Amino acid sequence: MIKRRAKKSLHAKPVKGKAKAKAKPGLVAKSKARQRKRVHRVARGKPKPGHIVGHSRRRRKGEILCHNHVLHTAVTANGVHGFHWFTVSAPAGWDPASEEWEVCPCGWRPELGKHYAKAGHVQWWREQVKERGSLEAVYRDVRRRQREYGDRDMG
Repeated sequence: MIKRRAKKSLHAKPVKGKAKAKAKPGLVAKSKARQRKRVHRVARGKPKPGHIVGHSRRRRKGEILCHNHVLHTAVTANGVHGFHWFTVSAPAGWDPASEEWEVCPCGWRPELGKHYAKAGHVQWWREQVKERGSLEAVYRDVRRRQREYGDRDMG
């Protein structure tokens, strides 16, 4: 049997110091980012109900569309002012309310259908619509607040 040497990666850093003595020959230490990716990849497997399974990608069967608590309007793009959307594992028979996910009344991207947010965010939107009279009035207030904050995250 012929032994093959490990290929050298362009992205990995060479092993230095004490770690060099412990490292296997032909291997290089992984950067912190690659270690995090590896941990994330290993942890995937079958996701638990209510756990985030994807960021900025289409919803698949058995997933629900969700977003975070950051102020936004109907057309706010992912990443603007700290607003992010993602998909959450939701197998058949699982109740999103068990993990505090509720159908969100904010009107964000209606063409994508029903989406969810955490209970506190949903409650805030309901109160604002009731107080201001319409969803458009809430959007006007959100845009005003975003102008005041400038480019800072509003989370």
